[in-house]
Parts: sequence; C-alpha cells; structure tokens
Amino acid sequence: MQSSNSEKELYKKDNSGSAGNGKLYLVLLVAAVCFAFAAFVIAIVSLSMQNGSASPSVVNVGSSAAGLTSDDYNDDRVWLIHNGHAGYNVQYISEKTGKIEGFDVDIFNAVCRIANKNCKLVADVWSNCWDSVTGETSRGGFGLMSGWFDACGGWRVKPDRQRTFAFSDPFTESPHQAFATLPGNPGSFDWQDITGKTIGFIDGSSGDEFCLAKSEEIVGAVLPTENIQHCITLEECYDLLVDDTIDAIFADATWFRGRTDVEEITDRLQACPVGGSAMMARYDSKLIDWWNPAQATLIASKEYHEICNDVKVTHGHQSGYDPEDFCFDY
Repeated sequence: MQSSNSEKELYKKDNSGSAGNGKLYLVLLVAAVCFAFAAFVIAIVSLSMQNGSASPSVVNVGSSAAGLTSDDYNDDRVWLIHNGHAGYNVQYISEKTGKIEGFDVDIFNAVCRIANKNCKLVADVWSNCWDSVTGETSRGGFGLMSGWFDACGGWRVKPDRQRTFAFSDPFTESPHQAFATLPGNPGSFDWQDITGKTIGFIDGSSGDEFCLAKSEEIVGAVLPTENIQHCITLEECYDLLVDDTIDAIFADATWFRGRTDVEEITDRLQACPVGGSAMMARYDSKLIDWWNPAQATLIASKEYHEICNDVKVTHGHQSGYDPEDFCFDY
C-alpha cells in the first residue's frame, strides 16, 4: 500500500509540471504572434511611403498649413501671383476691363504660357509681400510668409529681401532712385545735402530709407527716425508734400515718370545695390524652378521686345516707365 501511494504522489507532480510548461508555451506563442503582426504592419506602412502614397509634410514659418504639398508637383495646380496694381504702366487696374494690366502682367502671362502653367493674379496690398515700418528693419510680408501666394511679381532684387525670400532671374534692368518735390521745387530742396530734412518713402519701393543711407554722394543720408515718413501710396506722400509735413519723396525714379503733380529733381542715382524686377517667393516654393527657364525663353524671343513696345503702345496712357529705361537690349 505504501508503494502504491508513492506512485500516485509522483504521478501528480509530473502532471503539475506538464501543466505549468503548457501555460508558459501558450504565453510565448501569443507574444510571438503579436510581435510578428506588429512587424508586418510596420513593413506595410514603410512600403506605402516609399511608393509615394503618403504626401510629404513640411511645416514652415507663418503657417503650419503652408509649404510644400503634393500639389506642388501637379502640373494642373493654380499658381497664385500677387500683384499690387501700383497705378503706373507696369501694374494698373484698367478702367475698361476692371482687370490688372501692364508690362509686368504681360510678362507674367507670357512666362506662364511658355511653361504651360495655370497662373492667376491676386490683387492685394504691397505690405503683404514686403513690410516697411518707420524706424524698424523691413521684413517679409505676412501674406507671402504665410503662403497666401506662390510669389509676388515684379519685385526688385535687394540684399535685405534676399535674406528672407528667393528671387527668380530679373526680367528688367536695374532701376535707379530719385528725389521728387512739388513742381518747380518751391522749397528749394537740395538733394545733395538733406541734413535736417524730412523725407517720405513709399511702402514697397526698393528706394527706402535703408537704400538712401547707403548713398555716398548725399550728405545727411542716414536719417533719424523722426525725419522718416512712410506712405502707403505716392498720392499719400503727395499730400504730405502739400501740407509741408515732408520736404521731398525718395523712391525708384519710375514712380515719378509721366506725372505732373510731382517733379523729379535728381540725376540718375544708384544709391544702393538693387537688381531688376523679378519674382519674389518663399525659399520652399517650386515656382522659380520652372519660371527661370520659361522666362529665359521669353527674353531671347521677339515676343519680349513686343511686350516692351506695348509699354508705349498699349499702356502708354499710364504714367511710368519708358521701355528704354528697363528692357534688356532695347
């Protein structure tokens, strides 16, 4: 009997060990299946991203929604070009059509056609491309920084702007700057010595106070803040001339061409290094990649000179540029 009981106890111990091993095997099996499933899911996601099914995501200054998307690689997308409709013959609103017209617009249309791109003009204030505030460093406009437009069209290439934005190749020659007063210069303003004078500057013009400060031929070119007045438009600066708030206006000379309410009183000044008119875009924009080769094709063609001729023929009723002043090889 004693032998029989010992065998039963041994049998129970053997069965208990087998059950414990079975549970351990089951846990290991479940863990292995979970690990294999997770590895399978990761592999599928990785493969789908390599095949391009996942769109790139880029976050930039100004807006988390701005920047490169899959649309930047789509030939059918609409490219938005800011236009400030300056009111002279490069950019103005036609009284007949109600649309923005001018030399710049003709260039935009031709380049977009050559590149086979769908472009649309967006009318907006200059400050949404480049913002200037009296006494502060000029900076990128909120609209372009935030991706409201793909580019701002017809902006001069300047070192301070290049620190913020990318530029296409210019489609015009470099401009020069000028001072302007009321007709006849009734205050006998001496542009070669502006010590103590108050000067008006037009927002968006490359001829700003920082440009003026670089001039080596003008005494008093570095103005104190209280002698700087900013205007949204030339007309606003004109009103400041009339009421003696400012002594003169400083801007790109083209602002004064063909006008009878103000008079340019300087020779051709090259107060600061400024390039010709170009497309100004964020550094992550794809527009310049296709714009430059299409623009080069245009400038090398007869059509470019026809567009220059139209400055006088089609847009001659507006004040502003003479094509001899800015067109290449004209």
